[in-house]
This record gives sequence, C-alpha cells and structure tokens, in this order.
Amino acid sequence: MVLPHGSQVRFWEDSWIRPRPLKSLFPALYNIVRRKGATVRLVLSTMPLNVSFRRSLMGANLQAWHEVVAMVVDVQLTNKRDRFVWRLHHNGLYSVNSKYRTLLGAKAIPYNTLIWKLKLPLKIKVFMWYLYKGIILTKDNLARRQWQGDRRCCFCSSNESIQHLLFDCHYAKFIWRIVQVSFNLIPPTSVHNLFIGWLEGLNRKLKSHILVGVSAICWAI
Repeated sequence: MVLPHGSQVRFWEDSWIRPRPLKSLFPALYNIVRRKGATVRLVLSTMPLNVSFRRSLMGANLQAWHEVVAMVVDVQLTNKRDRFVWRLHHNGLYSVNSKYRTLLGAKAIPYNTLIWKLKLPLKIKVFMWYLYKGIILTKDNLARRQWQGDRRCCFCSSNESIQHLLFDCHYAKFIWRIVQVSFNLIPPTSVHNLFIGWLEGLNRKLKSHILVGVSAICWAI
C-alpha cells in the first residue's frame, strides 16, 4: 500500500489503515503505548516499528501487536502531501447530508427518528434530541461541569434535574394535568417513557401531531 507523507496523520488516533482508528481496534495496546499521538511517518521510520510501550508485551497484547505489525508492514510512504478523505461520500468531501444519511442508516438515532421529521423549528428538534440523550443544561448537569450555583429548582425547593423539571415538579405536573384533561392523554412519566412506549399503538400521523405538542410543552417548561 502506497500512502502520502504521513507526517500529519496520527498512527493510533486517526483512521488511516482501517475505517476505525487503531486505538479503537486495539485499545489495550493504546493504553500502554508511550507516544499516543505519534505520526504514521514517525512510526514507520524504522524497522522494527518506532513504537515503545510502558511495559513488556505478553499474551494477548503481544498477539495484538503482531496483528498491528502485519497490518502496516507493507505500507510505503511518499513525499506527497497528506490529504484527509471523507469516506461517506464518493468525492471524499464532507457534507452534512452524507453524515445524516449514515446516522439514519446505522440506526444511530434508534427510537426517535420521527422527531427529525416533525414540522418544528430545528432548534426545538435539537433540544428534543438533547433531552433524549439527557444532556440539556439542567442544574444537575451543570454541577457535573463544576458549576457552583444553587442547584434548587426555580419553582420549588427540590434539586433540579431533567426528571424533576419536566415531570416531577408541581409546575410540570400541573401542565401535564391540563393536557390530560383537555385531550384525555395519560402524561408520560419520564424521558424514557416519553420517547419509548408512551405512544405505542398509535398511528404515525397521530403520533407526529402529539409529539409536536409535547415538544412545545417541553420547550416551554
């Protein structure tokens, strides 16, 4: 295999010899290698390969290293400039559309792809996706990032979390109660329940209409 210069490509941390980086394919080796950010050119500059580990390789680690060596032993570098290629498009160039299609095809958004097809502003769709992933900036999540402010809910004295703010707080329960009385719709009990199982059995069109309303409620809260 003939490759470009290799001075701007990291041996362990970039995807160059396989679709996934070597650190993902051989995590045990990556954990004990001394120069994790070594370039391809540096590693291939000598034979044996210019790689050192913090301890002797034995057993499974030694076998894994032999696999790495066999994988790269025939690689030849040239003096051509390194070029990064986006593998998800035939022209090698990045596009949002190609990544989006790949995520959908790989079912990386497994339970709530319907959200992205709702007639909602993009910022609300993104908010609902963050809600599903549990990463919206409620005070408990901010505290995990070393935020030092008051963790109590703005509407009551309980500590604020996604579960509390959207489902357990008396303010949230009042809003969901209005929804139940108005539409005869049993409120969801958690984020997991909201996205998985709450609207089970409803046809897609009705489910879409309900999710539009629910998205507005969650955004407003």
